[in-house]
Amino acid sequence: GHYDFGSPDWEEFMQVVTKLVRSLGRRDAMRVAGWAMAAVGLSGVDPDECTRVAQALEDPRRVDAQVVENLAISLAQCKRLEDKLGPGEVLDTVVAQHGLVRRLVAGGCPDNLVKPLKLVESDMASTIGLGLINMGHPDTATGYFQRARKAGHDARNPAYAAYAATNASMAAFLRGDTPTALDTAAVARSLAARTHDVRLKALAEQTAAAAYALDGQYGPCTAACARAQEFLASGNGFAPESLAYFVHEGTLGSQRSLFLCLLGKPRDAVEAASNAMARFDRTYVGSYGRCQVRLGHALVLSKEIAEAAH
Repeated sequence: GHYDFGSPDWEEFMQVVTKLVRSLGRRDAMRVAGWAMAAVGLSGVDPDECTRVAQALEDPRRVDAQVVENLAISLAQCKRLEDKLGPGEVLDTVVAQHGLVRRLVAGGCPDNLVKPLKLVESDMASTIGLGLINMGHPDTATGYFQRARKAGHDARNPAYAAYAATNASMAAFLRGDTPTALDTAAVARSLAARTHDVRLKALAEQTAAAAYALDGQYGPCTAACARAQEFLASGNGFAPESLAYFVHEGTLGSQRSLFLCLLGKPRDAVEAASNAMARFDRTYVGSYGRCQVRLGHALVLSKEIAEAAH
């Protein structure tokens, strides 16, 4: 489970921790702070930095740039682990961290750090929503994407708002809500166009393609997929700082196969998924597994049952 950061239990927990930290020597204080941070998913942070985060929790006015960086690093670790271990193994940790960040923002952190904390909050909310989607709960995910988009707008950052909008559109796609999928995809495209992130622009186009496929629009769907490929081809290599860092030719082709199945083009879907598997970055284990499933699905629709079973 995870802590409710607005509950009396959490308040009492942190009061005990901060009293212990004050009364102990530096070494023991770091050990206690590390234990406390492990409870909210920050166990991988350096002990000195655990103390820093604990002090920020005691008084949000103590938040500094290093605290924000520690939270961002911990989130990045969780996002990488999610693909390898599945969302169920990391979701509670990210939910706890999200509550921690919201507490720091609401508690009166320094004005110059509100924006970077809002960006971390937005990324965390999107990560939670994606985890819920991958666990089969797109309805619950929608609320987190709304929070992520608002936090991105509050920070005046179109990239974070665009990323939240792409995810909200995909959640609508999975729910079968065509109007919302189309409308939110249009917002995502508009916001992504205000950035220089070609991977994010490719993701926005792919999201629009999903909405068009749901609406039965073959021409606009394939055109959007083509634009996604063009954006990706125009980039200069891998961009780890991009929110859409996971987007590559394999992920685009994998999704395109899903859209083609939805549009009644299973043979084309088999080709798209086969090409995607050949180009897939296999360090993304979970996504590669989904690509295999999509190839199998397209093969079933193409009546190639033995190959689908393989």
